[in-house]
Amino acid sequence: MGAAHRVLGQRTVALPGVTLDILTTRKIELELWELRRLNDPYWRLYWPMQEGGIVEIDGESTALRPGTVYLIPPRTTFSTRTRRPFSKWYCHFNLGPVADRAAPGIYAFRVQGRHEAMLQELVELGARSPTGLYPWASLQLVAEFVKALPAEVWEQQRLDSRVLKAMEFMNQHLGLKLTSEQVARHAGLSVRNLNHLFKEEVQQSPMRVLLDYRLDEACRLLRHTEESIESIAESCGLLNRHYLSRMMRQYRNTSPAAYRSEHS
Repeated sequence: MGAAHRVLGQRTVALPGVTLDILTTRKIELELWELRRLNDPYWRLYWPMQEGGIVEIDGESTALRPGTVYLIPPRTTFSTRTRRPFSKWYCHFNLGPVADRAAPGIYAFRVQGRHEAMLQELVELGARSPTGLYPWASLQLVAEFVKALPAEVWEQQRLDSRVLKAMEFMNQHLGLKLTSEQVARHAGLSVRNLNHLFKEEVQQSPMRVLLDYRLDEACRLLRHTEESIESIAESCGLLNRHYLSRMMRQYRNTSPAAYRSEHS
């Protein structure tokens, strides 16, 4: 048996935890870049090396320019096109179930000398065998620019602590057959109060938020793994591939196979 723990003191600062999950970091040479009303469950960081790429959101066009980094939050619906061939570094990442609900849009930041040094580290790393090597500089880059986002991007994240607790619980147990009663119990609420709080704070029911989390995770696995659609459906708590297909058609306007093919 281990010794009993004893802690005596006073907590003077308490900040929430944060997750940074880098899905991919790459440089790509593009002759054609035509995405139509893309809407993904993860963040995108674009660092163009040349001019030529254009992002369109709600009828407004943003020309991607060298010397500028662009962040696009999850669930931002956007299209792209090219004026000429160009190249860019890009990174796909997640910040966790709460921060990934940031205000949609495209946010631009001028590149500084320290950012150039991070990129050069990634360039040198890419020139060597990646086996056993980790692109830590991509973590630094993402953290630098996320930190620089304006406060209004996060305004909708100021949620009731009980809602946050329920959201975290659901996100951590996607593979289980969760009920409203289980989620409410974990958050210290009745089902009625849980539903009321969610409608008031996030304009969705708890079970609808849970479905979004499950579809987000399914999309991530479809894009970044070679797992079968049946396996992905089961691991995300979506019963089987037929139910996953029905939910993706209803809420993402695509099918699992089409999503995987479009993003391969």
